Amino acid sequence: MDSLDRAIELVMRWKADRQKQRADVLSRLDAVVKDCQAAVQVWQGYLAKPGAPGDQWTIVSWVGPDRAKQLHEINLRAKQNVEEICRMAGPRSGRFVALDEDVIEMAYRMLKPGESGADAAKTAVQRLQERMEYIRGLMQRLKATPAKAQGKKPATKHGALKTAGKKATKSSKKKAAPAKK
Repeated sequence: MDSLDRAIELVMRWKADRQKQRADVLSRLDAVVKDCQAAVQVWQGYLAKPGAPGDQWTIVSWVGPDRAKQLHEINLRAKQNVEEICRMAGPRSGRFVALDEDVIEMAYRMLKPGESGADAAKTAVQRLQERMEYIRGLMQRLKATPAKAQGKKPATKHGALKTAGKKATKSSKKKAAPAKK
C-alpha cells in the first residue's frame, strides 16, 4: 500500500485542470473498496459454512479451491486498479507497486502454528475491514484537499525587476562576446 500512499500524495498536488483524472482516481479507489467488500463476503461465506477441517499447513485446504480462486480473481482486479492509480499519478508513486503486499487477503498463505482455517478467515475479514477504512480515509483526504489553482503567480514589482535584470544580463553577454574570424 506504500505505492498507493505515494500516489494519493501526488494526486493531492494536482492542479485544478485535472479534475477528470482526479475523479477517475476516486472511482478506482471506490472499486478497490468494493473488491475488499466482495472478498469479505467470500471469507464470511466460508465462516457461515466451514465444511470439513483441512490440514495444519494451508488455508486452501480449509476454505476450498473455489473460494481461493475467487479471492485470487478479486485480488487481481484490486491490484489492477491500484496499479492504474499509481500509473496516473506518475512514476514516482508506482515504481515499486509490484512489490506491495496484496490488497486482498488471500487463501494461499500458510497457517500459523495453532491457527485454524476459521481463525485465518476471521483475521482476513478484520484486515480487509481495516484496509477498507484506510482506503476510505484516502478518499476523504483527496476529496477534502482542494485542487491547486491553475496559472502563474502574479508578478510583483520586485520579481519583475529580477526577471528583467536577468534577461538584460544574458543579452549583454551575447553582445560582448568577440567575433571569431
